[in-house]
Amino acid sequence: MPSLRGAIALLRATMRVEVLHGEYFADLQNRRVPILLALWHGRMFLITDAHRGQGFVTMASKSKDGNIIAGWLENNGYAVVRGSTTRGGSEALRRMVYLMRAGRNGALTVDGPKGPVRVVQPGVVRLARLTGAWILPVSFSSSWPLFLRSWDRHLVPKPFSRNFISYGEPFPIGSELSEGAALTKIAAAINKITEEVDNIAGIRPPV
Repeated sequence: MPSLRGAIALLRATMRVEVLHGEYFADLQNRRVPILLALWHGRMFLITDAHRGQGFVTMASKSKDGNIIAGWLENNGYAVVRGSTTRGGSEALRRMVYLMRAGRNGALTVDGPKGPVRVVQPGVVRLARLTGAWILPVSFSSSWPLFLRSWDRHLVPKPFSRNFISYGEPFPIGSELSEGAALTKIAAAINKITEEVDNIAGIRPPV
């Protein structure tokens, strides 16, 4: 873990990061509305780094990879509950509900931890309904990206790259929305801002 922290700190020192539509996040904070960041698993690297130290609660799987991710998150000010769609998910969701009702904001990689890629899992809808949180779509891109050969083609920005974090327009999950409609709306919102930042960064991600 120390070597990972050092590598991330070194990378952070070389990158340029521009935030787009930050007013959406600021407005929800000013209104003291519960926030639930919704992002794709493959675009989590820079977003989790940008929100370190802000007390967000999030979820990490009970896998070995999840252990590494959870350790980094906890060392950077996140509250981490352990679970996934295949193992311990119900208990993890209950714990997230408890912590968000106690005043924390939440963040979820909504297609994680193992996909299918860019298919929103229903846990985010249940969490938003139970906590009254507003969905805040968020994504990032990089002018000099490294796409890992993982199931999610995880994007890691290279040193000295120019990077863009973008928030989409937030929305609540109202009672008028069916679960299916809510899942579609969340996916469309994240895809929209992901395409936006990819275009701004001038990259074409792998299919």
